[in-house]
Amino acid sequence: MARNDKSLKSKSKVTAKPSKIQKSTSSNNSKLKSKTNQSIPKSKSKSNKIKLDKLNSDLDEFNEITNLLNAQSKVKSNKDNLKSLKNIRDDYNKDEENKLKNKKANDEMNKQLEVLKEVGL
Repeated sequence: MARNDKSLKSKSKVTAKPSKIQKSTSSNNSKLKSKTNQSIPKSKSKSNKIKLDKLNSDLDEFNEITNLLNAQSKVKSNKDNLKSLKNIRDDYNKDEENKLKNKKANDEMNKQLEVLKEVGL
């Protein structure tokens, strides 16, 4: 019986140790789970941050290109306006020259008409 008592005592000690191990492993498992849960959001947040940075850089490039295009169209429109202003000035100058020519021609015709009237009288 003494042996049985010793074997029972040793069995009870063995059973007591696994329960402690189980408790520690369950706490370790929860620690591991919490660590893995923390690492997953960190990696996701890093990847999301990288994606956001890339999108922001793409957006910056897009804005830069649109600004350049707008600036070029303004320059072209200004050049077109300047060309149209030059054309208007040229047309105005030509019209003034034509008016002077027409006035001279009218004055000359009026003089000839008066000469013809005097001769005809």
